[in-house]
Amino acid sequence: MKELEEIKISVEEREKLYFTVKEITQDLKNLIERKFPLLWIEGEIANLRYSQNGNIYFNLIEEEASLKAIIFCSQRDVVITPYLRDGLKVLCLGKLNFYPRSGECYFIVRRAEPLGKGLLTLKKEALINKYKALFDPNRKKAIPPYPKKIALVTSIFGAALQDFLKISKDRWELEILIYPVRVQGEGAEKEIVQAVKDINTYFNDVDMIIITRGGGSFEDLAPFYTEDIILGIKDSKIPVVSAVGHEIDYTICDLIADKRCATPTAAAEEVIPSKEEILYRLKLYQKKYNQLLEIILSKGEKRLYEAKIELESRNPFKVFHNLEKKVKELSHKLTLEMEKYLSLKEKKLLEIKNLLRKRHPQETIKLGEERLKFFKNRLFYSIKTYFEKKEKKLENLGKLLATLSPLNILQRGYSIVKSYPEGKIIKSAKEVKNGELLEIYLSEGRLLVEVRRVEE
Repeated sequence: MKELEEIKISVEEREKLYFTVKEITQDLKNLIERKFPLLWIEGEIANLRYSQNGNIYFNLIEEEASLKAIIFCSQRDVVITPYLRDGLKVLCLGKLNFYPRSGECYFIVRRAEPLGKGLLTLKKEALINKYKALFDPNRKKAIPPYPKKIALVTSIFGAALQDFLKISKDRWELEILIYPVRVQGEGAEKEIVQAVKDINTYFNDVDMIIITRGGGSFEDLAPFYTEDIILGIKDSKIPVVSAVGHEIDYTICDLIADKRCATPTAAAEEVIPSKEEILYRLKLYQKKYNQLLEIILSKGEKRLYEAKIELESRNPFKVFHNLEKKVKELSHKLTLEMEKYLSLKEKKLLEIKNLLRKRHPQETIKLGEERLKFFKNRLFYSIKTYFEKKEKKLENLGKLLATLSPLNILQRGYSIVKSYPEGKIIKSAKEVKNGELLEIYLSEGRLLVEVRRVEE
């Protein structure tokens, strides 16, 4: 504000710098549209939205910069617009347009090209998401291992046809039906689809259809990335092999086909069996068959020999001889068992006899007398021992009593003083008064005395 206050503008200068809103916006429009009649702008799509009138609105952004853009319905590119989405980097061709009424600048887009991922990649991703269920390996048809007739859908002028025929010539003998189509350029996919349809309709004896072409740029392979290819191949009752020479990527044709081969040469090697390999395998099978036959014959001879041995073992004379031998063995065994049985019975009878002898009344009385005598002697010994222990203990107690007896102390000259007649032992002079009677015990006899004087 201070700077504005310091600016001093004369009346003439103010008239020169004086504009209305309409005038300045019109000048801006002329300036922008005249300076940028046509230009390419690179940016990232944001805020993509479709209006009811068919126009497409979005912002082209880069870091902190943003430019409003519009694609009018009359200028919509049917090739790219279905694949526009937020976050997609694009290079847009158009012109800048300033709208005085809203005071906004719009970039009118006439053409848009994706950056990073090409259009074919965007188409491929969209088709894969749309027809994902058709690419399931479980729905693919099996390829016949030994085809008798195949149909080759390819360009009659391409190297792919010559490569395929060259390889197939040296392999299995079979009939090859060539259906010429264009494999490059606009509308080529429709010819390929029509070829698959015609072969299914008019050539029921064809074992498989091979769609092939040589290598090429990503754009050259555009027909193999189309929805027509998916819809045309999925309805084929005959197995379809895709042999598009583009090893670095899988085309839509590769994904929908029942088998994918990297190149036309690889297709010929994989779907047409090798004559040399088959002959080698036949020789190998013949060798294994002979070995198996030898094993079977060997097992048969072994079973025959075993049957012969079994028949010989069932000869009546041999059976009778074996039975006779077995009877003798059983008779000898029975004799041994009887002897053993009788020996056990005899031993048991002897044990019972001895047991009865031991349990006879006379034996029982004799045994009882012996036990009584034993217990009598034992009782006598126990009583004797008991009294000896008691006598010894009594003797020891007598000695201890004699040692602790007061009489024993009196014999050494001491005496015991008791009050009379209470008989209380006097231990101190304080317990005695003058005139009291005391009883004195000596080693021999006792004295009854009267206290005349007490000295403490």
